[in-house]
Amino acid sequence: MKIISKSLLWSSAFSLVLPQAAFASLSSAYASLVDTSQNQAFESKPAQFLKLAAVHFITNDGGLKFGGGNPGGQEFNPGDLCKSRGYLHKGCPAGYIPGEACTEDSSFVKECIDPNTWCRGNGYNVTSCTLPKYLSGKCPHSSTLYKSCETDNARACQDAGYASSCEVGKIGDRACPYDSKYKTCVCNPCAGFAYTSAQASAQGYVPGEVCNSCGTMKYKRSEAPCDGFKTCDCGGATGAKTCWSGTVKKFDTCKECCDTSKYKYDSSNCTGGNQLAGNSCGGKYDKCIKPGLILYSDRTTSSQYLPNKIAIGVVVDANLRIAAAINYYSYDQTTFDNCYEQNKKGVTEERAIKHCLYLCGSARRVWGDYKDIPGLEDCPECSVSCVASSGKDNTAKILAYGKTSGLTFNAAEFANNYQPAKGCSSGSWCSKGNWFVPSLHELQIFYNNKETTKNTLKLIPEAQDIVFDDYMNGYMSSNHNNSKYNYYCNFNMKMGETSELFKSMYSSHVLPMIKY
Repeated sequence: MKIISKSLLWSSAFSLVLPQAAFASLSSAYASLVDTSQNQAFESKPAQFLKLAAVHFITNDGGLKFGGGNPGGQEFNPGDLCKSRGYLHKGCPAGYIPGEACTEDSSFVKECIDPNTWCRGNGYNVTSCTLPKYLSGKCPHSSTLYKSCETDNARACQDAGYASSCEVGKIGDRACPYDSKYKTCVCNPCAGFAYTSAQASAQGYVPGEVCNSCGTMKYKRSEAPCDGFKTCDCGGATGAKTCWSGTVKKFDTCKECCDTSKYKYDSSNCTGGNQLAGNSCGGKYDKCIKPGLILYSDRTTSSQYLPNKIAIGVVVDANLRIAAAINYYSYDQTTFDNCYEQNKKGVTEERAIKHCLYLCGSARRVWGDYKDIPGLEDCPECSVSCVASSGKDNTAKILAYGKTSGLTFNAAEFANNYQPAKGCSSGSWCSKGNWFVPSLHELQIFYNNKETTKNTLKLIPEAQDIVFDDYMNGYMSSNHNNSKYNYYCNFNMKMGETSELFKSMYSSHVLPMIKY
């Protein structure tokens, strides 16, 4: 006879009823089994949970005997026991988490738990965070539930497009609000590097430092030193070697000056109220011209400087009774000094001073808003052949249009607000409100008499030089081109040419004028 046993848990709800004699017989038989088979164990349990061995008596004919009158014996299934104790689920549907397993058969569980319920029950309750915090500790059974929010400043900055370092050609700009060492990257503006490679290497210049702006190389430049070469008042000698320093042509050998056919005027042959002018050599001048007129604050003019009066301008046209201001700009001394140090090499002191006074003057400005102003005369292609208009009338139209349209025209505002340094009290005929931006026609007249004007200015101690001989020199007019861009026209006092004043080019100057 072979004994096979399985562990069996009886509850108070499950009982086996046997006659007393049968029970005694079973006990006797069981005791005999314990004596003869040492691999069996009997475990004592509380009354309501009695754990016995399910015993099968296998006879020679293969039948099950359970003592007394229990034909065929009886077998108890652990799965049924699990169900009777509340372990009703045999396995869980896909996606669900098994709960507590039955000890008699672990394939039976008390419950199948929804993933979100399991996560929340185990402390995974966070679904979103506020920057710079991020979700941390993901629930193993959910893609949306986390344990907590953890601060990650570096990640927040990087996700927002900030970087801890910039690539070549860019520099840091705005700082990340979560970590200031992270910044946005912008193209390096390369302030002070104003030239392309071609411009930096142009005739008369040598390239200096270079700056990378998002792959575009920008340069500084300086005038070629031209060591061993010099500026010649009369040009170079025949066969002399040349060198350009900026816009100045220098020579290794100068031509003999004082060409008597050119320098022929002195006090002996320049009379009749005329004045010596132009270049001089050996005490003689190349020009003898009629002097211009000086305008005084009392509204009178004179070809002589009268120290007992206050000079406020030089006459542009005696017939039109128009004069130009003689102290129309101011400048910052430090800016001027820096300019002078950079430009004094290779040129005369006088030219360097004039050049820097012009470049640093407060009258240097861009025009302002570019609009087609109703009633303002156009000059096609900025030609001086356009109808001669009045700068005073033009300026009044510009200012009126600006006032009604909410626009600002810097050049017109500057001229209108100009007032001589002295001699013109508020409300007088020559105070602010009476000066204007000249028309293109009036600038042409001014240019035609520039030699006379130069010499007249030399008579006035307090006058500032009006620069005529600098290649960057240009004065704004109150006329504009009739192109679709409505650019204003300016006049170059060195070239005697007009052009459109583009916003991207060098700004010109405003030379206030007045009717007297």
